Amino acid sequence: MLFAAGCVSTKEYRKAQSETAMCLRDKDSLTRQMEELARAKDALAQTAEAKEAEISKMKGTYDELVGNLKNEISSGQIQVTELKGKLTLNMVEKILFNSGQANVKESGKEVLDRIAAALKNLQDKDIRVEGYTDNVPLSPKLRDRFPTNWELSTARATNVVRYLVEKNGLDPSRLIAAGFGEYHPIVTNQTEEGRAQNRRIDIVLVPHEVSGNAAFAHTVAASSAAVTGSAEPAAATEKAPAEETPSTPEAPTAPPAQN
Repeated sequence: MLFAAGCVSTKEYRKAQSETAMCLRDKDSLTRQMEELARAKDALAQTAEAKEAEISKMKGTYDELVGNLKNEISSGQIQVTELKGKLTLNMVEKILFNSGQANVKESGKEVLDRIAAALKNLQDKDIRVEGYTDNVPLSPKLRDRFPTNWELSTARATNVVRYLVEKNGLDPSRLIAAGFGEYHPIVTNQTEEGRAQNRRIDIVLVPHEVSGNAAFAHTVAASSAAVTGSAEPAAATEKAPAEETPSTPEAPTAPPAQN
């Protein structure tokens, strides 16, 4: 009887040891999981703080732009929108350019100066300047300089970028020039009012990308220079081209009348 009892006690002891070891392993696993959850919580908190700081900075930029451009905004010539951390400034053509021209006019430079004042201190965003046109073909006189609306939109975007850099000191590595021509209308081209809205410049704040932007902007600038036939795109000393000749929206591909 004593021998049998001793065997039972040994089995129970070994079982208890096994259960204890299993509990310790479970405890270690739970401890590691809790540490991982704590690190994830800290990371989320840091991300939330950074996001709040970004939103606050974006709101400050938005408020400054709205304050600097209140006259143009109230007249409907400029719109400033902020959606999900993306800030876009939309300007109709006549704010910056005369019809058919790529040179920024004097009154347009004043507007760009006020825009640059609000954008100069942004360090974590790239500034993409986008040129758009309506779908009316350019007049024969203008085609010698801009074969299509694509070249015109590209030259305009490039000249805005150059002005922001050369006259306002914005960081050129954070600027992008892009021409979209007639292919991204925001409203119909079948009315004069619609075409006027489609002829526009958009300035969009986008997440900073370390590589690619400088080369892209250089390519756009070189393309614009080739179109204008000079070392610098749309130089201010060139003779101003004739005004665009409107054509009927029902037949946008037909050659417009001679200016």
